[in-house]
Amino acid sequence: MRITPLPEFQSEALLPEQDFAPIERLIRDEAREHGLDLHTGHGRSIWCQVEMGEFGAKRRGDGVLVFARAHRAEWLDAMQQAISEHLAHHLPGAAAALRWPSAADAGQLPGNFSFAQVAGVRPLCPGFLRVRLAAPDLHRLAGGDSIHFRLVLPRSRDAAPEWPHIGANGQIVWPKGDKALHRPVYTVRRIDADAGWLDLDVFDHAGGRAAHWARTAPAGTRIGLAGPSGGGIPQVARLMLAGDETAYPAIARILESRAAQAQGEVWLLGAQADYPLPRPAGFRFRHLPGGTAALCALLRTEPPPPDSYLWMAAEKSGIASIRALMLETLGHDKARSHLAAYWSA
Repeated sequence: MRITPLPEFQSEALLPEQDFAPIERLIRDEAREHGLDLHTGHGRSIWCQVEMGEFGAKRRGDGVLVFARAHRAEWLDAMQQAISEHLAHHLPGAAAALRWPSAADAGQLPGNFSFAQVAGVRPLCPGFLRVRLAAPDLHRLAGGDSIHFRLVLPRSRDAAPEWPHIGANGQIVWPKGDKALHRPVYTVRRIDADAGWLDLDVFDHAGGRAAHWARTAPAGTRIGLAGPSGGGIPQVARLMLAGDETAYPAIARILESRAAQAQGEVWLLGAQADYPLPRPAGFRFRHLPGGTAALCALLRTEPPPPDSYLWMAAEKSGIASIRALMLETLGHDKARSHLAAYWSA
């Protein structure tokens, strides 16, 4: 029986004549892979809680009702799109039958999408570029409960890019083929929504498509922003933060926000550790250039206190090793953890 209140913003989509078992299995696999809080309702429903809200499915006649529930209106589109893409990858037949409401918006831009212009790019430190974007409608990205968003980048030299729109079935339609858009997730490092700008820090590494864009994009370049996306700032007293270079901006944002209210450890897992992080007095900093393997070795000998919150982000297989160690071997409370795969080898 449910005892927690429902998130305020909700949407449902019926999959007619769909067997419940493969949908249930897909949600269980997603919860296991990402360490999500899983709930079931006597074999007739299943759902996962995430920081944006929750998603799940329940039996409905001879079909399955898929649902998304968000704490904020602008998160609902992102959750619907994530469900649609996941079904398309694992159960394409179910994805083809998925019909979210709001078909009246066909042809319009998604509610969680807007445009911005490059205002400037400058070196921040060895290995990082700071990009300033300008736009008049950034307030949805200014909260601390979701500090990430997606850059939406056309292919280089595409003079007439196509942008996402709402399809006749209510789902977001993204351009494909030569018009496909690159959609990496980044942290809002600094923002002044009233003044109309935000800063993001790009890890400048060889072969990175976003890094190449940041190095070459002239002022005035038009790009898209989708979001907010992903997790927010943990409101806890004891924090254990770890990540490679891709996570340094998020770690910095968390430290800035919680400097006066929290204490704990920061483990820097990248090859370099010269990113300009805040260094509050209540936190101990250690550089582990051996990455997630070195962190696992340390955690086996120095397990975090049970009341600590683990916020860790790095390469997918490394995060899987940390998750197995902390949640399965050492039994740390998964509700006190955010273990995110920021990229795949």
